[in-house]
Amino acid sequence: MGMAAIIPALCLCAAPPAEPVSEVQYRAGMGFFVGSQGLKSPAEAVTWFSRAAESGHARAQGMLGLCYYSGQGVNVDFTQAAHWLHRAADQGDAIAQHGLAVLHARGQGVKRDPALAVEWYLKAARQDHAAAQTNLAAALESGTGVVPNPAEAIYWYRRAAKQGFAPAQCHLGTAYFEGRGVDKDLTEGARWHHAAADQGWVPAQFLVATHHFFGEGVPQDFVQAHKWMNLAAGAGHAAAGEHLQTIEDKLTPQQHGEAQRLAALFAARQSARTSGTAATAPALSTPELKAATTAPDVLASAALELSGGSGFLITTDGHVLTCQHVVAGARRIEVATAAGLLEAKLLASDIPNDIALLKVEGTHKALPLVSSAGGRLGHAVFTIGFPNTTLQGVEPKYSAGTINGLAGAQDEPRHFQLDAAVQPGNSGGALVDEGGRVIGMVQCALNPMKSFQRSGSLPQQVNYALKSDVIFHFLRGHAALAGKLAVPSESELTKQEIIAAAQAAAVRIRAHR
Repeated sequence: MGMAAIIPALCLCAAPPAEPVSEVQYRAGMGFFVGSQGLKSPAEAVTWFSRAAESGHARAQGMLGLCYYSGQGVNVDFTQAAHWLHRAADQGDAIAQHGLAVLHARGQGVKRDPALAVEWYLKAARQDHAAAQTNLAAALESGTGVVPNPAEAIYWYRRAAKQGFAPAQCHLGTAYFEGRGVDKDLTEGARWHHAAADQGWVPAQFLVATHHFFGEGVPQDFVQAHKWMNLAAGAGHAAAGEHLQTIEDKLTPQQHGEAQRLAALFAARQSARTSGTAATAPALSTPELKAATTAPDVLASAALELSGGSGFLITTDGHVLTCQHVVAGARRIEVATAAGLLEAKLLASDIPNDIALLKVEGTHKALPLVSSAGGRLGHAVFTIGFPNTTLQGVEPKYSAGTINGLAGAQDEPRHFQLDAAVQPGNSGGALVDEGGRVIGMVQCALNPMKSFQRSGSLPQQVNYALKSDVIFHFLRGHAALAGKLAVPSESELTKQEIIAAAQAAAVRIRAHR
C-alpha cells in the first residue's frame, strides 16, 4: 500500500471529532513539508495541501502557493502561485498577502502593479507581518507604488524592528545615520545596526565594522571592526573583503588573534542556534528588500549532530590546522591522533579563508609547513585524510595526484587546483609535496551539479587546496606559535618515510553540534 493511502486513515483516526478534515489534511501536509517523524516529502506535502486548499483552508492555500512559487514538491508555476496566494489572501492570511504583494511588485504570475503590491503589503503589515511592514516601509521611502512618506516609512520600519526583524533594524539604523524621516542620531543608528548584525544580517555586519573603524556612534575599536568585517567578508560581502586588509594593517599580532577569536566565537554561536523550518515566500531586493516568511505552526528543533573532517599537526605540542567549516558551530571538538582521542580547543579561525587553529594536549609528530610559492604545474602531491568514515571506516586514506592549476575557480589566487581524489571528510587535510612538506590544505571540490547546470558537463576530479602562504598569513597573528612550527627534514626521505610522517601527523576531527 502506498504512503498516500496510509496517511489519511492515520490522520483521520487521530483527529478529534470536532476538527475539520481540511485542518487534518493541512497538518499532514505540514508534517511532510518539515519532515516530522523522518517523513520529509515535498511532493506528498503538496498532495495534502491541495486537498485542504480545495476545501477552502486558507493556510493550506498559502502553503500551496508558496510551493508553486519555490518549486518545492511541484514544478515552478507563478500563475498557480498567484492563484492560490490570492485565495488565501482574500481570507486574510497575512503570509499569503505578503507573498501576493511580492508577485505584484515583480510581475510574476500577475501583471506588475506596484500600487496593488503596496495595498497587499499594508493588509499584511496591519497584522504585524514583519517582512510586509519592512517592504511597505521601503516602498514609502522610495515612492514605489505610493507617494513618498519618510516619516511613515520610519513608523513601519520601527514596528518590524521591534519584532526583531533584522532587515528592518538595519534600514532603521541607516535612517538614523542619514536623518531620513527621523532626527539624525549616530548612537541610535549604530544600536539598530548592531541589533541586526547580532542576528547575522550581513549588510549590518559590514556597517557595524565601519562604525567601529571610524568611531561613528560607537567608540573606535579596530578589533571589533576586524571581527565584523571578517564575518561580512566570510558571508560573501564584496566590499567587506576589499576593506578587511585595511583594518588588519592597523592591528598588532595579538589584536589580530583576538579579532579572529571573536569572529570564530560569533560564527560558532550563530551556527549552533536552533533553527526553525521555514516556507520561503518570494524574496525581493532593495527597495522592497529580501524577506522570508515562516509558515504558521511550524516548529522544528535542530538535532545535535556529529560531523567530522581531517586535520594535521603543525607543532609537536599539539597545534592542529583544519578547515573552519569542519568545526563551525561545534559545542565540543575531539581530535583522533596517534595517541588516541583528545579534547581540542578552538584557538582561532579565519572565516573568509576557511581556516581553524585547534590545540590538543600532549607531544605529537608534526608536519613542516613551507611556502606555497614553489608549487608548480604538474608537481606531485598527496593528502592523507578521513573521507566518508561512515562508509569507509576511520582508518586514514592516502590520495595522490598532481597540481593541475595554480589558481582556484575563476582564477581565484588563494588556491591550487588538483586532481587527487577528494571526498567529504577530506576537508582540512594537509596537501603534501614530494619532499614531505605541506604547501596547502585541502578545502573543497568543484560542485558537479552546479558545474553541469552552467556548462553542460560534469567535472572530473576538480578539487582545491588553500595555499600555505595564506595559512602563514593567518598564523602570523598568533605569537604563541613563534619558534614552534615543525621544520623540514635536512636528510632526504624515501617516499614511504614521507607517507609515514604525514600519516603520523594526520588527525581525524569530530565536531559535536
